[in-house]
Amino acid sequence: MSEQVAAHENVLVPTDGSRAAKRAAEQAVEIARGSGGRVHALYVMDMGDADFVAAPSDIAETRERLERKGAEFVEAIAELASEAGVECVTEVRTGIPEEEILEYAGENGIDLIVMGKRGRSDPDKPLIGSTTERVVGRSDVPVRSV
Repeated sequence: MSEQVAAHENVLVPTDGSRAAKRAAEQAVEIARGSGGRVHALYVMDMGDADFVAAPSDIAETRERLERKGAEFVEAIAELASEAGVECVTEVRTGIPEEEILEYAGENGIDLIVMGKRGRSDPDKPLIGSTTERVVGRSDVPVRSV
């Protein structure tokens, strides 16, 4: 296994705060620690979920709440990385999660994406396929599904 992780200098772990994402973060930190690399923690705000909100002020409030939540999620990964002696870069973006994940990977020389296979689901939305599955299908870099 150490031969495989040696090539991973930049490991991206997208998070939605779920238990699966936390398990993925633990593996990402371990891989980065083993290779002397860094972890990139990314949260993507999907503002499409706020389309049902009627008033623009409600949308602004929703955005602020999601930004705070995302910052908490990536900071938790940064703390995990720090405890392991691993450098961590954090970012919160807005957009379609799989598109932002892939764009971030391309912009930042990501060698490996580590993602939780089961995130949160909204019972009011039909499940078309998970973000992880869409990233796996479109990524130019390896994706580890946890």
